[in-house]
Amino acid sequence: MKALLSITLSLLALPALADITLGGPGVPTGSVKTTQAPFKVRYDFPGGLYKFIFRGIEAKGATLGAPGSSGTQGNGGQFHLSATVRTDMGQEKVGKIEFWDVQDFNASPLKTILLDGELVFKAPGDQPISVSIEWAGEGNAHKPDGYFNVLGEHQKAPPVPVGWLTFDVGDYNLNAAGSKPPGKATIVRD
Repeated sequence: MKALLSITLSLLALPALADITLGGPGVPTGSVKTTQAPFKVRYDFPGGLYKFIFRGIEAKGATLGAPGSSGTQGNGGQFHLSATVRTDMGQEKVGKIEFWDVQDFNASPLKTILLDGELVFKAPGDQPISVSIEWAGEGNAHKPDGYFNVLGEHQKAPPVPVGWLTFDVGDYNLNAAGSKPPGKATIVRD
């Protein structure tokens, strides 16, 4: 009985597995994680998207340090994070955050890297595009914990038109029910 009790207590005393939560616009919160470094994790958006805007990346976390004698005190080793957004149209963009020492990763406040300008991946017309995010971590980080996010926004479908259409014989409010005037109108979506 004592042996069973000591085994149970030692199992309860084991530290929980650390993980890095990977996030981005349209990615369900907490659904994509990694428990180790180095890592490479890909998320494909289901059903395609109309538009994806990539603005930058951010990261914050901690690690027990780099394995081995050079990093057992939470120092030593480098930790590099990158996120790549890709589409089936051949578009691709990479954002990178580099921590030159594991202690830098442990001590840093939220580290944000913005792209020089937002990058817009947009469907040509009404057909959606396939978009994926790939998060990668390279370097010597033991049991990393924290989060690594892609910054931006996503849109699943073209925007619903709003406002008025003007015809030769009158106007039609797109947001209200009523009779439609005769003739043709062309809607150009952004």
